[in-house]
Amino acid sequence: MKMKVSFLVSTSVLLVCGSIPLSAQPSALDLSPARSRGLLPGRAVADNPPAPNSTSATPNWSSGFKFIDPSVLEGHSAVYYQPTNTMIVFGGLSATLGFTDTNAVLLNAPATGSGLWSILIENGTAGAPPARDSHSAVYDSVNNRMIVFGGEVFSSGAILNDVWVLSNANGLGGTPTWTQLSPSGSAPPARSLHTAVYDSVNNIMTVFGGFSSSGQTLFDTWVLSHANGLGGTPVWTRLSPSGNKPSGSGGHTAVYDASNNIMIVFGGANSTITAETNGTYALSHANGVGGAPVWTRLLANGSPGSPAKRGSATAVYDPASNRMIIFGGLLIPDPLTGPGGLNDVWVLVNANGIGGTPVWTNLRPTAGPPGSRYFHTAVYDAGNNLMVIFGGNNDESVYAVAWVLSDANGL
Repeated sequence: MKMKVSFLVSTSVLLVCGSIPLSAQPSALDLSPARSRGLLPGRAVADNPPAPNSTSATPNWSSGFKFIDPSVLEGHSAVYYQPTNTMIVFGGLSATLGFTDTNAVLLNAPATGSGLWSILIENGTAGAPPARDSHSAVYDSVNNRMIVFGGEVFSSGAILNDVWVLSNANGLGGTPTWTQLSPSGSAPPARSLHTAVYDSVNNIMTVFGGFSSSGQTLFDTWVLSHANGLGGTPVWTRLSPSGNKPSGSGGHTAVYDASNNIMIVFGGANSTITAETNGTYALSHANGVGGAPVWTRLLANGSPGSPAKRGSATAVYDPASNRMIIFGGLLIPDPLTGPGGLNDVWVLVNANGIGGTPVWTNLRPTAGPPGSRYFHTAVYDAGNNLMVIFGGNNDESVYAVAWVLSDANGL
């Protein structure tokens, strides 16, 4: 779906002067108020400082408020390498580039600590994928490879279905190098605002839903074998799941329970962004291996006790406790006429539908919270139960810093 806007924009950029305390630096760059549904330019901000910490226990929001010009992003992707506590960010719509797409790769480390930014691959580097937003990215931590699929080119409205792999993606082990894969089999239709999850044991990427080049909502599921480009020729295969498929497949979230081979999908919007869902669904045999895939509706749209209906939220998964954590998202009605971004945190217990009834709980962290937003990203440090959210838009602002939520699964 083309997320086109019309606007006039200053060529100025945020200035970060090392000799000036961050609290005294300019924190916002006013841009055109012209806005439209979808990717919504506003102003680039470093986010609001947190409120004083409560003496109560966690969860707790915190931020080091570190940023660089290229980190003012929305519609980007982010993956996480836990051993070095590094968040790897690719692409997105850049406020400091006059709201054009970038193909830069940024690193934030330690992502759950002071969060210093560095540029791994500069925007416009030869051999990189076309600049894009609203794509997906998954990460093979064993081989240090990030796999990028699809998305849109904001300037032209072109929708993509290409696959790229970045080797040495965390900046360690050698020079980071992009390679475009050429899978066999019929490729999925081009799409944006879809999701992808990764089975690292079998090297399979599963892609679901999104918006097509004609703006239609897609409900199809595809798997890519040898997704990291190693071990054989990558092959696309379309799955044909039975059961009740999700009702909103554009701008939904998806997480993966690798132990049970289940993909869990929440929320999403229709093709005209006039209706959203808060339904939750699980896809068994999500990698197409071990049995026939089946969609199961865990919680119907409108179920009492569920989060507000939304699209373009983020979700992460804690496999040890079988809990999915969501943050933020786009709230209908259209942000031109009503509320836009959210900044709430919800946890789904028994998220994969196994071992008990799935139940939502609204967390109320101390400090913060981060500003309301959508088109942001989130990664999860399972070893320390920390969720990192970064970037995004709230109709008026594009954010530039990362926030960390402790005790993110509510335990």
